[in-house]
Amino acid sequence: MNFYAAGARYLGRPLALASLLAFAAGTAAVVLSFPFGATRAVLPGFAAAWLFFAGLAAGAVALSAAIRIAQGRFIDPALPFLDSAGAFLPIALVLLLPSFALARFWAPEHARHGLAVIAARDAVAFVALCFCARRVLQRRGEARWSAGSLRDSVVYLLVFVATVSLWTVDLVMNLYPGEPSGIVPAQAFMAAFVSAIAWTSLLSCWKLHAVHTRQDLGRMLFGFSAFWAYLVWCSFLPVWYANLPGETGEIILRTSGGWRFFSVAIVLLCFALPFLVLFSDGAKRRRLPMTIAAGGVLLGLLAERALLVLRPLPQPGFGLPIIGGALAALGMAGLFLLFAGSRLSPAR
Repeated sequence: MNFYAAGARYLGRPLALASLLAFAAGTAAVVLSFPFGATRAVLPGFAAAWLFFAGLAAGAVALSAAIRIAQGRFIDPALPFLDSAGAFLPIALVLLLPSFALARFWAPEHARHGLAVIAARDAVAFVALCFCARRVLQRRGEARWSAGSLRDSVVYLLVFVATVSLWTVDLVMNLYPGEPSGIVPAQAFMAAFVSAIAWTSLLSCWKLHAVHTRQDLGRMLFGFSAFWAYLVWCSFLPVWYANLPGETGEIILRTSGGWRFFSVAIVLLCFALPFLVLFSDGAKRRRLPMTIAAGGVLLGLLAERALLVLRPLPQPGFGLPIIGGALAALGMAGLFLLFAGSRLSPAR
């Protein structure tokens, strides 16, 4: 209850209570998926949500590290928002091994081989990521801009790229029997970086009075969402141009049937929405356009993680199993919000 109370002080009791109920509903969905035989629908939702929120936490520290390297003191008022998201990394580490333990209930047969080795190497990489993140985040105040902080930040960014790429290979590319695009890991760590910008922008809209900081974050969100779209285009263009059967399967899977609309919605949320809403410099100063753009990007990137994990799997018909998967993802979101809110609580 202390954990909930600390989060409620910052988030407000309605949002904190909604987060707690979401976490409870997600936990119940995962537990009940076993007796009801719905593990193939519910557990991939849990895995996709873990991939997104672990990436958001890692991306938050990466953004903080990049700001320190660039001596970006103009973002200094918003750095606590990044620290709060980065503090979720140990929670994501604790959930990593259960995620792999549950994978045998939903992953395709070809992807289950060597799960113990994959889990061990991902855990080692994650421990290294948490250690480097701790060294970055422990430097506060003027220590953020010191030479030691610069060194730690460079090391973290290298470990961040390697670790998120490893997650993507093991939890996404390993699900495909064909030849997935080699640019997917780059898309993954850039998506984690963009999600951190969107998270910070969203909180700055309602928790910061510094208009110039909000405007700077809006410019970053505008630019990096366009770069995310460029990477998506880079992954599509060579495959479309070469038209090799071993490479086209991945794109066909994501653009066939109802998944086509899902894929289009992701591009609209992650690129078209922030591009159009934040095109004028004045919109970047206002809370409502920034909230719409940042919220849309976060929702779109979460949907992208779901698309990467869910599409290669045999999908059940829509109904309670699919709702259970959505609840599992919602539970992870509730846990993240409660933990981030408790880290930002005035009592800390």
